[in-house]
Amino acid sequence: MFGLSPLIAAIVATLAAFLTSTWWFGVLRRRIAETSAGIRALAGMKWRECAGLVLQALGEKGFVEMPSSRQPGDGGTEFLLTKGEERCLLGYKHGTAYRLGEANVRDFANAVQLQGASSGILVTLGTAESFARDLARRYGVELIDGRTLWPQVEPFAPPNLVEAIRSEAAAEIRRGQRLGIVASLVLGVVVYVLGLMNQPATPLAPLPPVAAGAVAADGATAATPAPATNAAPVYQDPASLEANKAMKALEEVAKLTDEQRVQRRLMAAARVADLPQATNALWSTQSTLVISLVSGDGIDSGIVNDACAILVEYEELRFSRLQLEPPAGANVPVRWRQCQ
Repeated sequence: MFGLSPLIAAIVATLAAFLTSTWWFGVLRRRIAETSAGIRALAGMKWRECAGLVLQALGEKGFVEMPSSRQPGDGGTEFLLTKGEERCLLGYKHGTAYRLGEANVRDFANAVQLQGASSGILVTLGTAESFARDLARRYGVELIDGRTLWPQVEPFAPPNLVEAIRSEAAAEIRRGQRLGIVASLVLGVVVYVLGLMNQPATPLAPLPPVAAGAVAADGATAATPAPATNAAPVYQDPASLEANKAMKALEEVAKLTDEQRVQRRLMAAARVADLPQATNALWSTQSTLVISLVSGDGIDSGIVNDACAILVEYEELRFSRLQLEPPAGANVPVRWRQCQ
């Protein structure tokens, strides 16, 4: 990823995803959640109570209800308001099922003219079609749907109702934020693994061959110089040969870089994960390999032998501990086994 190491790329991807999810759920989604909860709360009120909140909100803008102006209509009611010398007709339709269309706008525009008003405001808890909004602008009618209504009436709603709405929205946001954190971590792991897979493998330097004697230019074999008197004795018994081999392997491991060690650990885990008895294998610590099992029958000798046979090929992993995780729902406890 842009020439970065897999670890740095994974950290950058995790932070970017976390900040994006924080903004989405903490800012944008919070407003949407509170508005949706507010609309549902208004719909649960009686239409007179909800219409009263609308009138209070318009009162803050300078509109005053004329006496005896309430005229019940089809599914709502109409109010005649004044603002200075201007007369305005307010139409309110209760319920979230309303979807204002062109016919609703034309009927309300006719009512505005019949009432001798110069403008009109049509309010609903539902939605308004885009064509209806275009037509309303031509008739001088303002459309207010539930999405834009709640922010205007929230300051006048009962405090306990507002608190309940915010609590409901906060619970929804917390669930989304938890999902965002999990998704960010998963993305970081995926970026890290892909980065390791795309990196070219660094071959290990081969061990220099041990020659019995140096070859001279004319093809003759020069005599091997006599060992110093204080040289370490050479043992030929099987145990000594095996120990000498292990020491040389440890010396080669000590020469590895940290990145090469990580690649070897990942390679070993990937080989264990490919075993038929395993679904996955991940290192939980430097010395513990967690193996997710395919079956929960409690028999683990096969997977332990096969996994340890792979791990002993890597000298630094020879004494690793295996944590055997049964599949979900299996009535088998987690087990631990030690290689070597």
